[in-house]
Formats: sequence, structure tokens, C-alpha cells
Amino acid sequence: MTSKSEFLEAKTTVDDRAVNRRIRDRFLAALRERADRSDGPVRVLELGAGVGSMISRFAAWDGTPDSVRYRAVDVDPDVIAVARDRVPRHLMDRGYEITRDDTAFREDAAAQRDATTRRGDRFVATTAERTGDPDRLEISLEVADLREVSAEADAVIASALLDLVDLECVLPRIRSLLADGGLLYAPCTYAGATGFAPAHPLDDRIERLYHRHMDEVREQPGSSRAGLDLLAAAPAFDYEVLDAGGADWVVRPMTVGENGRGDPSGGTNGEYPAMEATFLRGLLETIDGALADFPADVLDPADRKRWVEARRTQVERGECSMIAHHLDVLMRA
Repeated sequence: MTSKSEFLEAKTTVDDRAVNRRIRDRFLAALRERADRSDGPVRVLELGAGVGSMISRFAAWDGTPDSVRYRAVDVDPDVIAVARDRVPRHLMDRGYEITRDDTAFREDAAAQRDATTRRGDRFVATTAERTGDPDRLEISLEVADLREVSAEADAVIASALLDLVDLECVLPRIRSLLADGGLLYAPCTYAGATGFAPAHPLDDRIERLYHRHMDEVREQPGSSRAGLDLLAAAPAFDYEVLDAGGADWVVRPMTVGENGRGDPSGGTNGEYPAMEATFLRGLLETIDGALADFPADVLDPADRKRWVEARRTQVERGECSMIAHHLDVLMRA
């Protein structure tokens, strides 16, 4: 069974490829504009930060503001524990110098008042010379629920999160945390399509039931059409949609030319990049668990088992490809 932390780490490279560059660049340009009008660091709040992949991604992007105060929160203490170890290592690999400093956020009185701050960790990442990365990145990793967060932010990042929440509850709460003209950047918001190759006779039925489970069965809120729902709901909650674009997950086995190994005549070597086989296994576990909630008169357990086992076998053989449709959305309060 794939743990939550393992799944989140495994999908890092999938998310890296999926990022819509146009939306990202517009987000960073808007952050720089805010930095130019501010005397202090740009304040970024990430909700549902998981194992910290977005922090590392943000630090690697060209065009970020010189000074950023990045507050990352998640309700799960286990994933924050992984992030505490993982994020500093990744930043050091990029050439940052890491300093553990509990006073780094002393100017942010609201953050200091949050009791959840004491359940996390703080450190400062600095670079000696300007490379396009932030010169100074003050990072706070915290165990917190959205309802517990009170500090104002110039931007909120909600990556792969808004398809797992009730938008009517969460959008106004995020709006209350944003400074005037603040940004909501919501990359990797699910938008209603998951497909596998090679084709299987049960594919269409499995996808329909997987989406039905998201919309009607699971206890967790959210929607299989969350990306489109977000665009439709934004005006009602006083957001202006600045831009939106596709950000699809695409996972497939590498060819020989992509990793430089194997028979020079070409073909497929049956290996997935990085930890992406683990990602596919975890995704299949999620789909299998969702399908198992349906009674036999809706989905025969034998059909479910046949489809899942076929996909698992293909993954182990390096024969399975997958695509899932997401939207990256940028909005302004």
C-alpha cells in the first residue's frame, strides 16, 4: 500500500511537467509587481502543502521576487514531518544556504499568534548571488487547518487542493486572508478526465464511476469538475480570473533515447521516470478504493478486479500510460 507521503513524493515530477508555463509566468510577474510596491518580503501562503514539493518548485523558478516569506500549512502532521527534512535538502541541492531561525518571522505578528506555528518549523534559505531564484526565502512549515490561519498574504497557493474542498466554503475563507489585490494561484485543479492506455473494454465505465464517487459517494467534499467549477464560482466570491490553462498529468514509460540506455535500435525500455511507477500504483489504489464503494449491482467486483489487475500488470511491465486533465487557474481578489 502506497502511503500518502510516498504518493506525494512520487507525483512531484508529474506535477513538474504539468505546470502551465504561461499561468506560472503571469503569477510570478504579478508577485514581482507586488514586491516593487512593498518595503518587506512578499508574503506567500500555501494551503495543503503536503511534502513541500511546491516550495522546492517555487524556489527553482526564474523570475521570483528577491525576498519571499513563504508559509506552508497542511492538516497532516506526517506530511509536514517529511517536508521538514525534504525541503531544506532540495534547496541546498540548488545552492541555497539554510539557516534554522525561529526569529525569522518575528515581524509577522499574526503568524506568531497562531498556535499552530509552534507545531512546525522555520528556516531561512539564502543565495549569494542573484540567479533568478529568490535571494532570501523565509520558510515556515506548519500543521494547521485553514480555519486556524489568520495572517494576511499577498498570494495564496492551492496546488491540487481545490478539487478536494467545498468551494463555497473555502473561496471566501481564502479571500479573507488575501491583501487587497492579492492572488490565488490554483495549479493542478482536476477538470474531469482520467484515461489510460492501452485501451481496456471497461475504461469508460470505470472513469464514469470514479467521477461519480468524487461527486456523490465519498465523504470528502470536492468535485470531478472542480477546475470548471472554480472558474464559474470566482465572480460570486469577488475574484477576478486573470488566466487559466491546461495542466495535464501525463505519465508514460521512457524510450531508450530518453534515458540513454538500452538497445540503440530503439523501442521501449519499460521504465518510468523517477518515482512515477509508484505514483501510478498509488493512483490505481485510489481508484480501486473508490470503485469498491459501489454495490455489486452497479459494478461487479469481478469487473473491478479485472480492470485494476490488468492496469497493475501493465505498470509492472512498463506498458501503461496515463493522462489526467487539470487546470492551472490564477485569480485576483
